[in-house]
Amino acid sequence: MLSALVLATDSKDAPVAADVLVRTLAALVPAAIEGLIRDLTISGLAGCDLASIADHAGCEFSESVEAGDVLGNGLKLVRGPNVFVLRAGHAPEAGFIEEMSDVLNRSGAGERGALMRQKPETFLPTLVPALSPVIGVMSSREKMLRAQAVSFSRLVSSVKPQITLRARGRRVD
Repeated sequence: MLSALVLATDSKDAPVAADVLVRTLAALVPAAIEGLIRDLTISGLAGCDLASIADHAGCEFSESVEAGDVLGNGLKLVRGPNVFVLRAGHAPEAGFIEEMSDVLNRSGAGERGALMRQKPETFLPTLVPALSPVIGVMSSREKMLRAQAVSFSRLVSSVKPQITLRARGRRVD
């Protein structure tokens, strides 16, 4: 089982709209029902009304004054040994639950890590999938905390995931 951390900031560390965050959370409900996600935490900047959204969603939340603290504060709240960090504004597509379950069933999955890319929206990323932006990363909580990353991109480069999921994430903003 995974703990999920949804970052309520965009790629420029600006807050995302509440409806975008809610659509991301709604997309994770099937994974929770299937038992893949055991707990969920939302982390974002202070003043974004995350408390209200977290209350309605039944999850934990963390608000930070500085953009560089959003990721670290969120990671401190997650409970499970393996964490899936997802950028708000994206939703895993079909096959995510089965594929992530398969990855987790292998020994050492948290240490190897996995990443999820955005579904290609233009011609070039369709031809070369590695050009699609990374929108999610799974690794052990300890490894993520040791990385002391101040941004999502630094977390991905520090964790060095060895597996790229075939399941993609579609934009929901």
